[in-house]
Amino acid sequence: MTIPFLGWGTGFIDYDNDGWKDIFDANGHVYPGVDQNDWGMTYAQRPLLFHNLDGKHFQVVPAATNSGLAVVVSARGAAFGDLFNDGKIDVVLNTVDGPPVLLRNVVDNGNNWVDLRLIGGPKSPRDAIGAKAFLTANGMTQRNDVISGGSYISNSDMRLHFGIGKAKQVDKLEIRWPDGTKENVALPGINRVVTIVEGKGVSSEAPK
Repeated sequence: MTIPFLGWGTGFIDYDNDGWKDIFDANGHVYPGVDQNDWGMTYAQRPLLFHNLDGKHFQVVPAATNSGLAVVVSARGAAFGDLFNDGKIDVVLNTVDGPPVLLRNVVDNGNNWVDLRLIGGPKSPRDAIGAKAFLTANGMTQRNDVISGGSYISNSDMRLHFGIGKAKQVDKLEIRWPDGTKENVALPGINRVVTIVEGKGVSSEAPK
């Protein structure tokens, strides 16, 4: 499936909020003249999305007509984040000789989610780079880390996104801050962006 494509920006994202990380791949060839040769590939290429079925197997998501997965560009960087604070991870593609391309996530399956914005304390970086969050819900424990960068020449949303499927609540949230401190935090609810300050718990929240 991936042989005709040349991948660049890649990210693990839970595009459907089922708790399993899917794989997104931005593609584009380096040699414009490839279009003049019968090599089975093109200069401009569409992105690929691989749906994580069970933590072990992935399935290619079909490129529906007029969808973001059908956009054909020579892409390089890919940045990921919940741009509209609606609990859905969107993608911005950086392209060669063209404007950025926004792929808005419009999946509507009723799955729930939580976004965490972490702020470090006096002994940790304020942007909390290096912090780790372990969230348990729906019988599953997920881990997300606060990092800068990650995909090719791209910096994504530094908030931590967790899809929790049909779960109605978060059973446990443990944060391991960069200074080594461990903190258990009780969340006020789901389907919202929650700001957590090290040592002070939930600071503010933005409901859906």
